[in-house]
Amino acid sequence: KIPGMLATCAIDKTVALWDTQNPGNNPEGKPFACGSKGMEVGKLYSLSFYPSSAWLLGCGGGGNQLALWDISREKPFQKRFGERTGVSAAQVSNNINETEGNEVNEDFEAILAASDKAVVEAKEKVSTGTKKKKKNRSKKKVNRR
Repeated sequence: KIPGMLATCAIDKTVALWDTQNPGNNPEGKPFACGSKGMEVGKLYSLSFYPSSAWLLGCGGGGNQLALWDISREKPFQKRFGERTGVSAAQVSNNINETEGNEVNEDFEAILAASDKAVVEAKEKVSTGTKKKKKNRSKKKVNRR
């Protein structure tokens, strides 16, 4: 977790990063919008930082897709938030790539597999519910004759 970093997502298909500790030139002390990025996975409804890296952000879109944003590769964000972590974003990025690369992929693949399973189960429930409704409707028609 990076102190003062807030991320939001929206149906405009973007993720925005905000600084809540250093509002910039805003005399009212409101959060400062640091930047945004189009994630290209449809309207965004959910986001989360990766548990072992505050610099890795994942989001889910309306197109049933996930996208990852490695904020450590963005120099403006490194400059603004890097000192707050005690570890530079470059060090975190190198650590992820060198020591946790396999764990990141395995965790991400596990999330995708769980997501795929949930989608299949939801589709089965919907199709089962539809079949029951059709059966009930046909019975009503038979009874009315």
